Amino acid sequence: MGDVTGIAEKGGFDVSELSRLFASYCSICHVCGQIYDRDGALLDGFFMPESARSYYEQRISEDSRMIVISSFRDFDAENVIPIRTPLPFIMARAVCVRGDDGKVIAVLMVYGINHEMVHEEDVLPSNMQWTDVAGFDEATSFLEQLGIHFYRQKGRSEDLSDRLVEKDKDSRALKEQLERADVMTSLLKMLESENDFRKVTEDILTETGEYLGLSGAFVLRKLPVADDEPEPMVDMVCEWTDRDVYPIMTHFGRVPISIIPFWNGRSYTIGSDSIMPDNFRGFFHSYDIEAGIFLPIFIRDEVGMYLGLVHRKSPRRWKVDEIRFLNDVRRIVQTILTKRITKNSLASSYAAIDAILENAGAGICVRENRSGEILYENETFSSMFSDSADKVMFERVMQEHSVHAGVIGEDSDPRVRTRVREFYAENAGRWFTYNFAAIDWVDERRVTMCTLYDISQLKKYQRQIERQADLDDLTGLYNRHRFHKDFEKSIQDAVRSAGQGALLFLDLDDFNALNDGLGHVLGDQFLIMASESLQQIIGGRAQCYRIGGDQFAILVPYSESDRVEQLIDTILARFEKPWRISENAYYCTICIGAVSFPRFGTHEDTLSQRADYALQMAKKAGKNQYAIFGEKDESEPSMRLDLEKAMRDAVADGCHEFEVYYQPVVDISKPGHPCCGAEALVRWNSKKLGFMVPDKFIPLAEYLGLIVPIGEHVLVEACRRCRYWNDFGHPDYRVHVNLSVIQLLQEDVVDVIENALEVSGLYPGNLTLEVTESLAINDMKRMKSILEGIHTLGVRLALDDFGTGYSSLNHLKHMPLDVIKIDRCFVNDVGKDDFSDAFIKTVSDLASTIDVNVVVEGVENISQEDALGDMKIDMIQGYLYDKPLPQNDFEKKYLGIL
Repeated sequence: MGDVTGIAEKGGFDVSELSRLFASYCSICHVCGQIYDRDGALLDGFFMPESARSYYEQRISEDSRMIVISSFRDFDAENVIPIRTPLPFIMARAVCVRGDDGKVIAVLMVYGINHEMVHEEDVLPSNMQWTDVAGFDEATSFLEQLGIHFYRQKGRSEDLSDRLVEKDKDSRALKEQLERADVMTSLLKMLESENDFRKVTEDILTETGEYLGLSGAFVLRKLPVADDEPEPMVDMVCEWTDRDVYPIMTHFGRVPISIIPFWNGRSYTIGSDSIMPDNFRGFFHSYDIEAGIFLPIFIRDEVGMYLGLVHRKSPRRWKVDEIRFLNDVRRIVQTILTKRITKNSLASSYAAIDAILENAGAGICVRENRSGEILYENETFSSMFSDSADKVMFERVMQEHSVHAGVIGEDSDPRVRTRVREFYAENAGRWFTYNFAAIDWVDERRVTMCTLYDISQLKKYQRQIERQADLDDLTGLYNRHRFHKDFEKSIQDAVRSAGQGALLFLDLDDFNALNDGLGHVLGDQFLIMASESLQQIIGGRAQCYRIGGDQFAILVPYSESDRVEQLIDTILARFEKPWRISENAYYCTICIGAVSFPRFGTHEDTLSQRADYALQMAKKAGKNQYAIFGEKDESEPSMRLDLEKAMRDAVADGCHEFEVYYQPVVDISKPGHPCCGAEALVRWNSKKLGFMVPDKFIPLAEYLGLIVPIGEHVLVEACRRCRYWNDFGHPDYRVHVNLSVIQLLQEDVVDVIENALEVSGLYPGNLTLEVTESLAINDMKRMKSILEGIHTLGVRLALDDFGTGYSSLNHLKHMPLDVIKIDRCFVNDVGKDDFSDAFIKTVSDLASTIDVNVVVEGVENISQEDALGDMKIDMIQGYLYDKPLPQNDFEKKYLGIL
């Protein structure tokens, strides 16, 4: 073995320890080798006799070794490379040694003879060491691990020594912090003291002075101006002094405020080396003060007192930590003084308030906004809630009002104070109206006053009137007026729940002939009997209405959609049978037309037309028939024209029909998995065609080029909402907005995005624009330029549907990305399919390497979420947490905004 020291100097690093380990291991494993630096210079070797060395050098050329050495790259994952040899029994490999930063430090060349491949005719040096393939593999495997960890562990040992030194410093600093915290805890406990202000303040000055090693501390107060005095006077409330230091109070009686140089409302920190004006210098000289800190204490927004902390024994310069501590002491004294003033003020004010409010004729309650403390309630208010559960529920209403008022600003919206609302006390069965008013309490705190009136009798009378207005006089069923109100609500419920409700129109066959034959009296009796039968048949939550002379309607809610055909069959079976009127049997059948919603519309007019169309189809088929409106009834050509016209009209009208829904994005890297924003998704609530999901209109919008104005509308609306979320309690929420290919290829796309940010005032970093990986882009250079232009605005970019395209890695290489969204197709079998698990974990590791976030879409159950928990996933999105929600629903649920 050569001179290690000299070779180490040549390589630029200490190789001696590595050489000793390498030589020992070569001897144990019956192999031999050499050590090269990263540039191909030989550092040490062969660790074998000269004859063996010569044998290997003749058969493995220097060029072969240099090519292998140059193949290793900094930060690469490859650490072992085989070397081609001219004879089958010669084995050779190169093993990379890396530092803690992943850079190449050295290369170990390992050689061995496979005795299983040596034949009698092969000539080898007599002292050549032999091994086999398994032994050689084991040797190189060990050396690979040695190469990975050797210098890394050595560097960590040096770091540990440095950290021990830092830890000693931190320990001393921590001891000081703990001591300061103990003193501050003791001072804070004095906030609850029932002693008078002078005694509590003396205790505070004593503990503060002894802890900081002061000479003295005092509190001065401003006295009321007397008639015979030209200016306010100042005296000393209390004082603490160190041992052997004479008190200032003995020389300090009532003095004019003009001789106190610091009495101007400002704080002063004066050290021994500070340059002082003459009036301060004179004051310090008069009371033998070397250094001092003087802090104002306010009474009703005016300077009423001053806290003084002085050093008189020797020169002193104040430390930053001391100044911060003394400011905290001032706040404690200020708080104690404010509490004493408040206590005295409230005692004298309560009697007058109580006398007035007890005779106001309404329940009155005053509540402190921040703490929720009830400051006052009159007897009328207390008696209104005989049930404690009702009172708890109303207190929640007051709490929600306080939160809402704090969000929008009490003074910015007068409706917060004047709007009259209603509350129903369920257990007592009583109705109340209430309103809130923001007022200043006697201690100048901002509080909320609630005024409550009992309107139970008024409600009872109102229900009677409404019931009469909603009922059909003859049959007792709900009438057309009530039908319109209930139908609109049923549609909204079905849309919100993603279910399917049903509308049934019913028309009696030949009722006019029956009515003319029986007379109107018996005809009315038949209508009553038919109505009662319908009401009995439908049961459940479905509702029946009389909407015309012999016409009825039935609304089946989304929760009972599976009963529609059963209801129809039962109704038809009943109307096949005779009706007994005045001891005679008469036949009168019925036809039914049905349509489901929101599948075939979300507007009453549209659905009524389609149910009526189905009814006409049923009547054409004969008596006692039914028809259900279906896709076959939709004329494709006319529907396509209707859709295009409705879309053009909606865009021309400012895109107001296009609503933005929000699906929450959840951060699973944080405790509790909080919502961290949402993806904005467009829905079309057409006035003419009803509610439509994207699959029904987005392809047409892209074909017509209308996706550009629609997309801009969605972008602006989403930015405005996100700005609203950020301003009111959620500054870190981000909104994700999809960009189509057509939008991206518009020449002004960057200007459009910049305008949306400017109009909304949204912080650019809280907007994430999603582009799909499946884009068929031939000109990647142009697309890269567009995305870089967008990125310069400060906007985040996400690659959507990752894993479904044809050039995923190429996209990652060329696009300026911040987020990768893994497509839902990989989530379906996560935790059960090895490929899906490996794909998601690989993408997560890659994302961590290139410093981008990962969002997984389509998470629908807990098992999928659990499987993702160990894969370094940042965020997830899917029906496990929520479906896309309308704006108001999303904000109520995830922002607490009413």
